[in-house]
Amino acid sequence: MAKRNQVNVTLDDLEMSNVNEYCRVHGMTPQGFFKAGARRLIQEDILEQRADLMTLQSWGEVEAGLSEPVDDLLQMIEDDRNAGREMLPALGLCPKR
Repeated sequence: MAKRNQVNVTLDDLEMSNVNEYCRVHGMTPQGFFKAGARRLIQEDILEQRADLMTLQSWGEVEAGLSEPVDDLLQMIEDDRNAGREMLPALGLCPKR
């Protein structure tokens, strides 16, 4: 069986009241509440690190000439948006003013 570790947390009365109320409403124990929160924080940190790594890799690819900035794509999106705005009156979809 895996070794279990214990962590003690000191809360003031208001904090403990808030934790107890949240746990009562959501049908969980304070231990489950803190474990779930810790897991979520760790997972968010891991995802953030991955996103940062991907950003750095993308910058490296752009600088190496393997990828290009998205300026052309953004211009194409803007052109499509403008074309759609021009088509709305012909389709009778203009919002009333």
